Amino acid sequence: MSAVLPAPVPLPDPPGSAAALGAVLDQLTSAGFAAGLTVHLLQPAAAVPGWQGADAAAAAAEIAAAGTVAAGLHDALTAAAGRLGDHAELWAAVLARVASLREDQRHQFDSSATRLATLLADTPDAGATVPPAAVALVREVVGDDAARGAQHGALLADLADDAASAAALLGSLSAPFGGTARPGDVERVTLRLATVLPGWGDGALTALGVQAADELGGPGTAEQLDAAARRWTGYAAAPAFADALLGRLDEDGVTWLLTLLGNRTVAAEQEPLAGLLASAVGAAGTGSRAAEVLDTVRLDTADPSSAPDAVAVGMGLVLTALAAGGRAGRGVGLAVGWGGQLLAREAERGATAVERTTATLPDPVVAVLAVLVAAGDEGAAAALLSDPASWTRLLGRSRPGGVDHLVEVIGLASRSPQAAPVASSALQALGEGLRPGTTQPVVVGDVLGTAVGGAVTDLVAGRLDVVLPLLGAATGSVAGGVDAATDSALRGLGHLLVDGDRARTLSAAVHEALAAGPGSPVTGLLAGGFVAVEEYGQRLGYVLAHARALSWEVDQQLLWDVAVTLPVKLVTWRNPYGPAVEAVVGEVQRQVGFDGTVDIGPDNGETHTAWDARRWAGAALGSRAGSSSEVGLSAEVGFARATAVLGRPLPPQPDVLGQLDDLQGDLPDRSR
Repeated sequence: MSAVLPAPVPLPDPPGSAAALGAVLDQLTSAGFAAGLTVHLLQPAAAVPGWQGADAAAAAAEIAAAGTVAAGLHDALTAAAGRLGDHAELWAAVLARVASLREDQRHQFDSSATRLATLLADTPDAGATVPPAAVALVREVVGDDAARGAQHGALLADLADDAASAAALLGSLSAPFGGTARPGDVERVTLRLATVLPGWGDGALTALGVQAADELGGPGTAEQLDAAARRWTGYAAAPAFADALLGRLDEDGVTWLLTLLGNRTVAAEQEPLAGLLASAVGAAGTGSRAAEVLDTVRLDTADPSSAPDAVAVGMGLVLTALAAGGRAGRGVGLAVGWGGQLLAREAERGATAVERTTATLPDPVVAVLAVLVAAGDEGAAAALLSDPASWTRLLGRSRPGGVDHLVEVIGLASRSPQAAPVASSALQALGEGLRPGTTQPVVVGDVLGTAVGGAVTDLVAGRLDVVLPLLGAATGSVAGGVDAATDSALRGLGHLLVDGDRARTLSAAVHEALAAGPGSPVTGLLAGGFVAVEEYGQRLGYVLAHARALSWEVDQQLLWDVAVTLPVKLVTWRNPYGPAVEAVVGEVQRQVGFDGTVDIGPDNGETHTAWDARRWAGAALGSRAGSSSEVGLSAEVGFARATAVLGRPLPPQPDVLGQLDDLQGDLPDRSR
């Protein structure tokens, strides 16, 4: 072993500040005393002198609640002060023992250094053997210092264990106030106390809501905005906070946040802001300031830019977060309001918000439907579907999305007390584009061919109080005649009857309703009218098939003319062989079927005549028809009248952009 003393083992004080702990302990003791005094002062005030009735009961309840909170706080503070006092005593003892170890270490190293110097002074030269006494001295110092280091480590470990135990106790003491000993306890305790002490809580939450709005609406980076959103989300479910937050932001601030949200394409970037706004939306009560602000947020249908579409996507993300958080029931009113705006914007721009922004984001209309489904709100579903324009857009989408949700929403609406207007609106939407002279498009989207078509059929089949008056108007059996809405609804009924399965469902429903009726000639008129609508549906099916084929042929012809015909004309127009080449190209175009000619064969669909109307009426009414000849005649009359109202739909005539003449014009004479 060397005859040199090693460096002393470090013996630092425990980490932290004993003085700071002492200051906290003094504050806890003072707070505990104040809480105890509050409990003492509130005890005689269990009843409020001079107050009577509900006011007295409310005041007494608030005093009792304050007393309960004060008593719980006194107990918690007393327990915390006691436990921290024990920890402070242990800390002081550890500090004293560490100081003693350092003093022993200093004294031993000083005295040993002197003795070692004396022992080594008797050594004749550097190469001589170290005296055994010197070696023994160094070994003793090393051993003693290692023992001191072990004691020091044990002291600090005991203190750390005691600190962890004290921290666990302190964390548990917040449980009566909503604490969980996890991050976010400040928000949880504040909200709990705000609930227990509304007189204090509303004001506190209002102040916090204003502060949050200023942070969210102020200048800053995206990271700062997200941090603020995360920090305030815990409070946003409180109505007072939501009112202050959204009220302070106002329409412009909320629209701006929705725009920021809609422009984010990464889910992780959307979550903080979407979660905050969803919590605030869910806390907005009817008639509240928050609800007023949300009602003022509008999508400009006429704005050709994508800015309103970003707002629309933001709306969808908020509604999605609301449903995901299990609070869909709190957002049905907003979903209906925003849903109507979303559909109106789509109808005006001819595309969904997602199609006009980025195809990677969720469809806000699907989010609206998801909220209604999650809430199971029949009235809200009926409110969304009570407008024919909403039906037109929902059924006319070129890319079906949220089909399952739409089916469920239609089912909810069908069970609502407002199901009749919903069914009427659906029929009007289906028939609006079929009226002669109208400029409205025919609903021929992919959605109707899905389960949605069956859901609409079930809705209408369940509302014979809508269907039978339509037939009555068409056959003249009810006063009022056929106005524009009735005409559209009749044609919409025929539109539903295009499909065989849907036709059988509706036919069975009408058959059953007429069979349960009085069996009078009026019933015969209705039966004849329904058969006329069936005939209209059969012919309409052929017309729609022809229209789809024509649309496809026009697209193919336009593609051919742009890609082949026009280039050939441009190349050959000065050449004498140009007409021959063009003739060959035209023949090839006809052979491959790109000339715009539609050939789907004749209309071989089932035909319904006045005789079918008579027969169907007899089958529906049976022995209760009275005079079968009279009822049969009424059925024929009803068939004729309804047929006169509906007319016979004819296939559209092809107009292939004037064979591209409008596009290319007349080419110069080849001879020049």
